[in-house]
Amino acid sequence: MKRLLLFISFLVPGMAGAQEAACEAAAYFQRHPECGSEGRGAKCLQLDITHSLDRDGKPFVFAWNFGDGTTQQGPLTEYCYQRYGTYQITLDLIDPQTRQVIHNELSTQVTLLPPVDVAIDTLRDRSAVFKYDPELLPGLAVEHVYWKIENRYYCGESIRHAFANPGLHMIEIAAVGKTADKMSFNGCTLRGVFVAPKP
Repeated sequence: MKRLLLFISFLVPGMAGAQEAACEAAAYFQRHPECGSEGRGAKCLQLDITHSLDRDGKPFVFAWNFGDGTTQQGPLTEYCYQRYGTYQITLDLIDPQTRQVIHNELSTQVTLLPPVDVAIDTLRDRSAVFKYDPELLPGLAVEHVYWKIENRYYCGESIRHAFANPGLHMIEIAAVGKTADKMSFNGCTLRGVFVAPKP
């Protein structure tokens, strides 16, 4: 079973003319780790705050709310969602005698994305130009496109990247914009590229 560990404390150059003035790609992908291939397909979370407990031995009830109508108690718990999506998870400390909330300990958002079937493109050259395909996220009026390739970050609908090594690479592509009804939208997808070794 895949698990996403959630803790109280979080630590949380392309083609000329195609790049945005201030590239926010690195910050975007740091805020949205769910865009990567690792963790996709997981519906189960392990929630653990035992490492941060310092309450002078006072008895508290640790009440989790998983954002889908389900609640559980305990400093260490696991939960499996029925559906992929974005959920707001909260943790309250409750007085066991009065049942009053003493402290809102945690509030964080998690996004669970389904696995993706990635078509693999083969490149004969290590340097390539990549263009954003609007069909990747249909119905979105794109305002910003972000790329992550081999731990390098790019902004713009058209970018160039030179691969350091041959082999299989997963490209993370994110788009920010608005839907047809003018609602803000964030979406991300993956593209596979196989860079053929030189003969």
